[in-house]
Amino acid sequence: MSASCKDVIQAGGESAVADAASAFTTIGADDLPALASVDVPWLWHGYLARGNVTLLTSQWKSGKTTLLSVLLSKMGSGGSLAGLAVSRGKAVVLSEEGALHWHRRSLKAPFGPHVRWLCRTFRGKPRREDWLALIGFLDDLRARDGFDLLVIDPLASFLPGRTENGAGGMMDTLLPLQKLTAEGVAVLVLHHPRKGETIAGQAARGSGALSGYVDFILEMSWHGEPGNADRRRRLVAYSRYEETPANLVIELAAEGGDYAGLGDSEREDFQDNWKELRLVLEFANDKLTAKGILNEWPTDCRPPDPATLWRWLRRAVGDGIILQNGTGRRNDPYKYWLPASEERWKNDPFRIDFPELDPLPLMEPIFVPRRREKG
Repeated sequence: MSASCKDVIQAGGESAVADAASAFTTIGADDLPALASVDVPWLWHGYLARGNVTLLTSQWKSGKTTLLSVLLSKMGSGGSLAGLAVSRGKAVVLSEEGALHWHRRSLKAPFGPHVRWLCRTFRGKPRREDWLALIGFLDDLRARDGFDLLVIDPLASFLPGRTENGAGGMMDTLLPLQKLTAEGVAVLVLHHPRKGETIAGQAARGSGALSGYVDFILEMSWHGEPGNADRRRRLVAYSRYEETPANLVIELAAEGGDYAGLGDSEREDFQDNWKELRLVLEFANDKLTAKGILNEWPTDCRPPDPATLWRWLRRAVGDGIILQNGTGRRNDPYKYWLPASEERWKNDPFRIDFPELDPLPLMEPIFVPRRREKG
């Protein structure tokens, strides 16, 4: 190849790089007020906002789509859902389910012309170009008719290829959604949890890039034992916004068309289990550590895990219905008792109280050098 041809290619390459670089720009602190809205444009206060992505994860058949149906119904005229305001708006739903299921849901939570569906859009696993074509279609629909919310139900049915566990593939799927969120569309992604026990905030199956990308993480679980007739569900949320309720218990109405908000899920959980905790402490002959409480838990009741018991005890101590002493260190653990127990122990003729001793100081390990054996 001649030198002149190389020069032309090199010049063209540098020109292309220069053109691409010209698209980048920075903003300063003085630009932020003009570019950001002071008021968050909520669709469902605390959980769903225009221009943001919300991830809702819960077990199969535990009520994700039921909650979605009530939300979609409320968006027809606005109102409230579980005590939180819902704004009026239009929605588009990408669904793995057919029209029959949505019709049956509409008998309990009526839909109006503000909701449109794309049911079973792909006959098989979509390719990346299929996904990008769908995003292009949705952007054209937004420009022509306008809509406020895009729902993906569930994510696994629309992910191109095998991208659920790979961060790169997951981001290739999520980033095109910016074409819609940049225009003020809220995105609600419904997803399934990983198998087995999960860490709070990490229930979503697959790559952690998904949870890292979204603005709101909602994890919904049964309030009681899975699969029972209890209509209550627990919502735990992680968010970029301080307005988001961290814990909320909701209850589906008997007719299935609305949800009531029952308040803080931790308090609700504590109240449901206070009877067993109080029973353990009422029959205790001395102050108990958390481990001691678990050892004495009624055998006909499922004991809490240590972290849950710690939250209950912290709440009870804060409310003044349980007393606590100790420093919480290994040699001086927290101990708990009921205020009324002190009088009972004092009047017990068979009880001998020994004065409480100060905890022993932690001893530094002593290393004794090994004697060298004579050879």
